Amino acid sequence: MKKLGLMVFIFTVIMIIGFLDSPIHFEKESALASFPNLSEEEVSTNATNEQPSEENNQVYSLETKLVDIMEDDGYKVEVYREYEVYKDENGKLIETIPTENYQYLRYKQ
Repeated sequence: MKKLGLMVFIFTVIMIIGFLDSPIHFEKESALASFPNLSEEEVSTNATNEQPSEENNQVYSLETKLVDIMEDDGYKVEVYREYEVYKDENGKLIETIPTENYQYLRYKQ
């Protein structure tokens, strides 16, 4: 009786593994985990924050800088602001423009 139960168990495990490894199950799984295809322009834009400008061979990048530290309900809150930083081809800073993007980090004290 124990041998028969063991054989049924092994047979069931083999069937489950066979089902999970089958092409039918793979198609269902890949449909659940599919991601939208990005165009080449979107991929290159997302890959780097540095982009050359048409004017005077400038390169701009997005940088995040700490602008404020405050306390709120027993938490220390650091406020960061994103800036567009323009540099020339030699790396010399030309201009820094603040954006409207903020990030907040909250630490328990």
